[in-house]
Amino acid sequence: MSPRPLIVASLIGLACGCLLPSLNPAGAASNTHPCLETLSATALPEKKQYIAPAAIRTGPGETWKLDGVILEHLRPESLARLRRKEIEKALGGQTLQAFARRNAKTDRRGRQSAFIALPPATDGKRPLLQEQLAEQGLVRIDVETLSPACAKHLLAKEQIARQTKRGLWKQPAYQIKSVTGLHLSAIVSTYQIFRGKVQAVTRNDSGTSYLNFGPNWKTDFTVTLNEKSLTTWEAENKSLDALENAYIYVRGWVETRGGPLIRIRHPAQLWQETP
Repeated sequence: MSPRPLIVASLIGLACGCLLPSLNPAGAASNTHPCLETLSATALPEKKQYIAPAAIRTGPGETWKLDGVILEHLRPESLARLRRKEIEKALGGQTLQAFARRNAKTDRRGRQSAFIALPPATDGKRPLLQEQLAEQGLVRIDVETLSPACAKHLLAKEQIARQTKRGLWKQPAYQIKSVTGLHLSAIVSTYQIFRGKVQAVTRNDSGTSYLNFGPNWKTDFTVTLNEKSLTTWEAENKSLDALENAYIYVRGWVETRGGPLIRIRHPAQLWQETP
C-alpha cells in the first residue's frame, strides 16, 4: 500500500492546524499540555476510589496523589462534600490516565504524585482533574513541584475562582490576607496568600535576601529567598530591588521566626497583580 495518503493527510492536518485522530498517538497529551511534558502516562483501571483529601486508589498498593495541589481537608464540611462529588463524578470516566515522573519515589504513605488526565474534550485536548478543581474553587495550587509553565497555567485557573469567589474562596480562612494585623497563632503552619507593601529590600547574591513589610523584622511579616531562589525568581521576573515600596502577593507555608515568615522556593510564589 502506498504511504502517499498518509503523507497527504499529515500535510492537511498541519495546514489547518488540527490533529487528525488516526495520526495522534495515545500519549500526545504529554506534548501539548504544559504540565505533562516529560511525564509518563498510565491508563487507570475502571475501578477507582477517591481517598480524601486528594488521592485516588486504583488497586492494592496503588494510590495516586494529585500533584500540584495543597493536600488539605476543606472546611466547612459542605465544601469537602462538593469536592468529593466532583472528583467521584470525574472518576466515572473510562479513559482516565495518570501522568507521573518516571521512577519517582512514593511518599511515606505509598502514594505516587500524578496529574490525572480526563477524557478528551471536544477540541481533542485532555483536561486535567487538577485544573478543573482549581477553576471550581475546590483546591488551592501548590507550585513548589511544578515547572514555571505548569504553575502559570494552573494558577490562571485558580485565579478565575479566586476573583469570582467560587468554592473555598468565599471562606475567610482561604481568602487573601493583609500582611498587617496578623494573628500569628492563627496562621503558623498554614498555607496562605498575603498581599502587602514592601517596606525594605535586602538583596544578597551569595546568601539570604529579605523582603520586609514593617519596621521590625522580629514581629512584622517577612519573605526570604536563598541564593538559588533569588536567581530563579529574577530569571522569571524583574530585579528584586524593584519591589521596594511595591504592593506584592506572596503564597506559601507560614513559619515563625519572631514574626510570620514565608520562604520563596518557586518563582510563582511571589508576584504582582492588579487587585
